[in-house]
Amino acid sequence: MSDVLIIDVGRERLEADVRAAVARIFERFRVDVKGKKVLVKPNILAGIPAEMGVTTNPALVAAVVDQCVAQGAAEIWVGDNPGGVDRNSQTTAEMCGIYQAAHGHFKNLSERVVEVATTSRFVPNFPISKAILDCDYLINLPCFKSHTLTTITGAVKNCFGWIAGGYKARLHLAAPSRGRFQELLCDIYQIKPPNLNILDGITAMEGNGPTHGTVRPLGKLLASPDAMALDATMARMIKVDPAELRLFQIATQRGLGHWTPEEVNVEGAFAVIEDFKLPTDFAVSPTEQVALLQDIGTTVPSVKQEVCIQCGDCQLNCPAQAISMDPYPVVDPMKCIACFCCAELCMEGAMEVPQGRIPEKFDKMFR
Repeated sequence: MSDVLIIDVGRERLEADVRAAVARIFERFRVDVKGKKVLVKPNILAGIPAEMGVTTNPALVAAVVDQCVAQGAAEIWVGDNPGGVDRNSQTTAEMCGIYQAAHGHFKNLSERVVEVATTSRFVPNFPISKAILDCDYLINLPCFKSHTLTTITGAVKNCFGWIAGGYKARLHLAAPSRGRFQELLCDIYQIKPPNLNILDGITAMEGNGPTHGTVRPLGKLLASPDAMALDATMARMIKVDPAELRLFQIATQRGLGHWTPEEVNVEGAFAVIEDFKLPTDFAVSPTEQVALLQDIGTTVPSVKQEVCIQCGDCQLNCPAQAISMDPYPVVDPMKCIACFCCAELCMEGAMEVPQGRIPEKFDKMFR
């Protein structure tokens, strides 16, 4: 059995409620960081203000850091590897308030990177930030969000931040379909599973997350030492059956944590969000696209020229080099792997994800 704790937090007394909740979480799961090197890993996807719900709320980061200080941690590091090519992690963290919330403990995780051998069928090695490997205790602070490629982005998906900088794009190219990418996430998660996961549900993002979905107040923190149990609980809250997601199918094959209803003990105010909007998920490989084009049209992102500033970030961050500028972005459908990194990393929201959902037979075919 794995335990998941859900705690309600109010927006009027947010900082006080979050601090009380973090103290309760540490006590409930007997967190002991005294004399240890602790890495606090929030979601710092991009330099977007905290109120947009894209990154971990600074109030949660600050509360976790201060709790570790109070317990006598030997060293505390706060950091992430933001998405995109050549992103400055400190600048990004400053823009979303996490650098300030780290209270002097921010660390650039890309400073030192090591190649770690893997049994993944997609790549022989992962370029992992050394701080991930060096810490004694790893606290994972993901966000409660939808995701166009993986349906949900929670504790396991946040481990994609183990990977340094622009290497993320190469991994998208190595595993170019929804099923394969979720298997790749399990490969990365196995390198070093977090000791504790606290899911930021102060706000939730629905629709076409993880960057340009719709933010809605939720007022919850979810916590567990078991990332799979936590993500499965999140999935059930938004009426997604974890058994339908490749992530949990791989977890079963490999014995990665617990996630079935019989294996998860939920404490606290669990409630289903009846009207939660799921993403459109045309995240398919080029081979899948060929099979789908005649029936459901193009699967490539479209460009909203009225908001595009022609900065070229989408071209720079495209793993498949499928985008050219003329003068607006032009997507080559035969190269596009439909990972939607361009939409995720476009700060203007100019790259639009196609509407609709992939037929189940195609989703199962390309694993």
